Amino acid sequence: MLISNASLTIFAVAMTGCVLATPLVTWLANWVGAIDRPDHFRRIHKGAVPRLGGLALALGVLAGAILPSLVESWRIGSTDPLSAGRHLGLLASAVVILIVGFIDDTRSLGPRAKLLGQATAVLLLYFGGVRIQSIEVLSLNLNLDWASVQFDLLGMHPRIAPLSLLATLLWFLGCMNIWNLIDGMDGLASGVGLLVSGTLTLVAIHNDNFEVAVLAVALAGSLAGFLLYNWHPACIFLGDSGSMLIGLLIGVIGVQGSMEGPSAISILFPILAMGLPISDTAMAIFRRWVRNLPLSAADRRHVHHILIGLGLGPRRAALLLYCFSGFLCGVVMLGVALRNEYLTLVLGISGCLVFLLVVTSRRDDLANLRDDLQDRLTRGRQERAAAQAAWEAIQRVELAATADAARAVFDEAARGLGCDQVSIQGPGAPGDPAWDFWHESEWGVNAPGSSAIFRVKCGPMGVLEFFVGIPEQPPLAADIVFRYAQRLAQALADRLEREHSLTAAELAVETRRKPVPNGSRPAVSPARG
Repeated sequence: MLISNASLTIFAVAMTGCVLATPLVTWLANWVGAIDRPDHFRRIHKGAVPRLGGLALALGVLAGAILPSLVESWRIGSTDPLSAGRHLGLLASAVVILIVGFIDDTRSLGPRAKLLGQATAVLLLYFGGVRIQSIEVLSLNLNLDWASVQFDLLGMHPRIAPLSLLATLLWFLGCMNIWNLIDGMDGLASGVGLLVSGTLTLVAIHNDNFEVAVLAVALAGSLAGFLLYNWHPACIFLGDSGSMLIGLLIGVIGVQGSMEGPSAISILFPILAMGLPISDTAMAIFRRWVRNLPLSAADRRHVHHILIGLGLGPRRAALLLYCFSGFLCGVVMLGVALRNEYLTLVLGISGCLVFLLVVTSRRDDLANLRDDLQDRLTRGRQERAAAQAAWEAIQRVELAATADAARAVFDEAARGLGCDQVSIQGPGAPGDPAWDFWHESEWGVNAPGSSAIFRVKCGPMGVLEFFVGIPEQPPLAADIVFRYAQRLAQALADRLEREHSLTAAELAVETRRKPVPNGSRPAVSPARG
């Protein structure tokens, strides 16, 4: 009963703190210029909206989290699983994330700078003691702390385990970025975050893990207060400061709930509770990989964009996503109650797959993605075949005994890539005795579908011009053919330059050996390749 009363009080204090702080943060956002304006592409709101909601969220969480330290009967005392170092590490990490988010919301940061700030926050957590030392999933226990190294630094003795550090970085960076990606619609990230943090609160209370429950219920209360302003039409957005803070705190709750307390849970349960943002992020990564786009590229194919494209309004789309996230949270609570990870995993993965298939099957999205995947696999096979053929040809060109042999290898390799025409020409006219490197080969088609010209420097010989033509339907993609033909051209130019240098050196030696009559200087003819 004490835990229930304390949880309700913390929830109310955090919610009230966020509700009172949000108007002040809105004024601050307008003053510093942290305004999100619609771009008619990804941002689907209609007017300019402030986006520093992470500050109000942080104030609400802080108000709820410090309440147990003020109430004597709620203190855990010496059984506190979170030491002072962990509290300081969490506080410092949250401050770093808020600073990075504030700069990004006001001035915009590049992906690398933002990732560096996130990594700095994770390192503060790690050295503060919040780290993943082992992973227990499906009756498998992986110890990540076995290869630890301890060293002295400014009178302190920090300990680093490479595997534990890597797992901690991946976990927290993943948590922060998946919540950052899902924050694309009014009330979506805050509402889903409320469901996830509320679920983790019930799980922590069920397992008598009061310290984890304090942070989880404070986050849930603050998100509930912020949702009053963030529901469509939103008065303020979370911004990067708010979305990354949600990811950081939920990551800490998941790690501490699975590693600490009288009854730890599997890390699988927090992962499944975040099934919606994880699924959306996984689909975004797969979609951009299939279409050969950078992972930081923006698009309008997230789940909420698809639902709005199907004709749902922002409120109905958000409610539908709340229902799906609530289903996953119910699966997690069922798995915790039954202590059955396999049932939770099967139900959670099945629900995610069915939901994504139903959503992406509309408007031919799934068919287009399947076609893009087939094209990506086909291009991969062509790329490997062209790379193997070009690499073997380059080796043969370098080992060729004469220039004619090197040109023959070039012709053979170009024909193997699918070229119809190949010509090599230097500064002189074809047939000019001062230039012996003019060469042309044709196989069947005189008018290629497309062509390319490469100009390659060949040392003192000048510039060689390579013309490559391919038919209308080449066996390989045109860009692949031209890219590897250019590499072959560079290799042939290097081989011809080397032979030219050797010929010039031999001619100079022979000239020095000839007797010079009457002290006159010998006449030296220009070297020819």
